[in-house]
Amino acid sequence: MTSGPICVRACKSVGVNPRGSFLLQGVRVFDGATVVAADSVRVHDGVIVEMGAGLSPVAGEPVVDGSGATVLPGLIDGHTHTPPDPVFAEQTLTQALAFGLTTVICLQADPVTVRSMKQKAAERSDIADLRSAGRLATVAGGHPTHLNPDKPYPVLNGPEDVPGFIANHIAEGMDQVKVVIEDGSTINRQLACVPPELSAAVTAEAHRHGLLVVCHVSTEAGALQALDAGVDGLAHQYQDRPQSPTIARRIAATNTFVCMTLQVVRDQEMVEEVAADVRVAPYVEHWWRGHLVAGFIKHRPSLAHTQNMRGAVAVLRDAGVRIIAGTDSAVPGTTHVVSLHLELRDLVRAGLTPAEALIAATASAADAYRLPDRGRIAPGMRADLLLVDGDPTSDIDATLDIRRIWRGGGTFDRQRHQAAVAEHALAGQP
Repeated sequence: MTSGPICVRACKSVGVNPRGSFLLQGVRVFDGATVVAADSVRVHDGVIVEMGAGLSPVAGEPVVDGSGATVLPGLIDGHTHTPPDPVFAEQTLTQALAFGLTTVICLQADPVTVRSMKQKAAERSDIADLRSAGRLATVAGGHPTHLNPDKPYPVLNGPEDVPGFIANHIAEGMDQVKVVIEDGSTINRQLACVPPELSAAVTAEAHRHGLLVVCHVSTEAGALQALDAGVDGLAHQYQDRPQSPTIARRIAATNTFVCMTLQVVRDQEMVEEVAADVRVAPYVEHWWRGHLVAGFIKHRPSLAHTQNMRGAVAVLRDAGVRIIAGTDSAVPGTTHVVSLHLELRDLVRAGLTPAEALIAATASAADAYRLPDRGRIAPGMRADLLLVDGDPTSDIDATLDIRRIWRGGGTFDRQRHQAAVAEHALAGQP
C-alpha cells in the first residue's frame, strides 16, 4: 500500500555538504506507518528536510544509492536494561546501533550510568540514544530486591514516601517512572507486591509532574491493578491467563500501550539459529552472544505461559491496543538489538503483519514514549534511519539485511564495529 504526497519539504533551501547531510535516492520508503509514494529522502544537518519521488541532488550534495533497498526509521526497543558499568553500558549502546536500534528505552538502571550515557549520546552519533526510568518503584521484599540481596535497593514503605521518590526521580533526570506489580507467582517465587493504594499514589504523583508511568506486570490481576491506577503502559504482557478480550478493550479505551516482550518466552531454537546467522554473529560481542544462546537457567516459562503471551498479540491488535516491541534485554537469553529483530519475528508469528510489527518498533514506540522527533520518516524528524536490502514490510527477516545505519544523520561505521568485535573475541576481552 502506498500513500502520502509525492514531494514534501521542511525548508526552502539545502546547504552544500554540511556534516550529516545527504540525498538517499531510488529507495523504498517505509515511513513508520506505511510504504509511501516516494523514492528519495533528503537529510540536512541531521534532520530530514524533504522526501519525494525523483529528487535531484543539489551541487556538492552526497548521494546514497538505495536501489533494491528499503529505508525505515531507526528501530526503538521499548524495554531494555542498561548495564551499570559505564564502559560496558557504552559497548552495549554501540552494539545496539550496529543493528539499527537508534533509541533504547531502559526501564530500570543505575541513574548515574544513565545520565552519563545520555550525555554521550547527546554529543555523539556512534551509540544509540537512551531514555530511562531509572530506579523502580517497589517495596521491601519485592522485585527486584531479590536479585542482588547484598546491595540494598531503595524501596517505598507507603504513599507517604511517594512525593520524595518522584522528586528525586526528577532531580536524577529520569524520563519515565516504572512501578512494579509482581507477586512472583509466574516464576515460582513468593515476592512482596506493591499494593493498589501505592501503585495509585505513584501514578498520580508522577502524572502531576508530567511523567509517563509504565508498570511491570506478569499476571492478569497485576494488569487490572495497573489499569485501576491509570498507568500509561504495561511493560509486559501478562502470562498467567489468556488475554481477555474484555480487558483488551479496556486497555484500548484507556489508550494504555502494551510492550509485549515475547523474548521472555522466546523460541530458543530460533534464537540459536539467528545467533549463528552470518548477518548477526560477526557484529555481536562474544560475551553477549554467549548470553543470548544460554537461555534461562533458573526458570523456563511453561508452555501455557508461552501460549498465553503469544496468543495475546492478535487479541490486543483486534481490540485496537497500541502494541510496542520490546525485549527486556538483557535478561538471560536476550541481548540488545539482536533480540529486537527476534521480537519482530515473533510478533509476525503471533499474528501481526510485517508492517504492523515494524510500526510497533518505530512510530508506535515513539508515540508511546513521547518522542515526537523520531520513529517516522518525515520532514522535520531526526535522521535516525535504517537501510536494509529487500522489503521488510513483506518479509520481516529482511531487517537483518542491513546495508547502512544513520543516527542523527551520522553514518554508523559497521565495518569498524565488526573489526572491534573480532579483536575483543581474539583477546578474550569482556
